[in-house]
Amino acid sequence: MNFEKAYKELMQGKNVRRKGWEQLMFLAFIDGEIKAFKGEHSNFYGDLTMLMSSGWKVFEGEGKEITFIEAVEELKNKKCITNVQWEEHVFIFVDGEKLAICKPVEYQFMPTFKCFCSQDWEVMK
Repeated sequence: MNFEKAYKELMQGKNVRRKGWEQLMFLAFIDGEIKAFKGEHSNFYGDLTMLMSSGWKVFEGEGKEITFIEAVEELKNKKCITNVQWEEHVFIFVDGEKLAICKPVEYQFMPTFKCFCSQDWEVMK
């Protein structure tokens, strides 16, 4: 879609991005302002209570809640997982032999003129 359509979606509360941007780079309309976000990755550390926890989902999946043990199986299949108690766009993925977490972090950004003219804008899932 073009930027004009993406802007209208943005004003309706949808998160928008260009297809060529980094995986978790997007624009959002929050508290009357347009803000830009980028994904920040770090090692994920939890405790043993996670082994018995529920409320897990495949990130950008069907939305079905699963246990952590089932979520580990999804990670083995190279899927990302999230938890219903976490903020939007936060997920865990496998990074080598470790678990990593990705969180959106606000940053200063202004789309280029080329961005405004592009036809590859999309609404994030």
